[in-house]
Amino acid sequence: MLELDVDLTASELLAECKRRGLVARSERRLAGSSGGRHWHLYRPGRSGTLELSESADRVWLKVHPLRDGGWASSMARKIALETAG
Repeated sequence: MLELDVDLTASELLAECKRRGLVARSERRLAGSSGGRHWHLYRPGRSGTLELSESADRVWLKVHPLRDGGWASSMARKIALETAG
């Protein structure tokens, strides 16, 4: 499993993902985290899921190996690298 911290707020990261053509499929509370949020993002017409989570002062991207769809891991790495402080 790939998990990468990102130096953006969740709102900024969602906007960056949208700019790259990703769409939020779902948003919900993050289990085990008071006030945390969790999104599943996808590329229209493609399989695969990129997860975005926020809890306290941490924002991160996650990709499960069976949900990569041939794009999610590379997209997560690229976003994390290009938005690093």
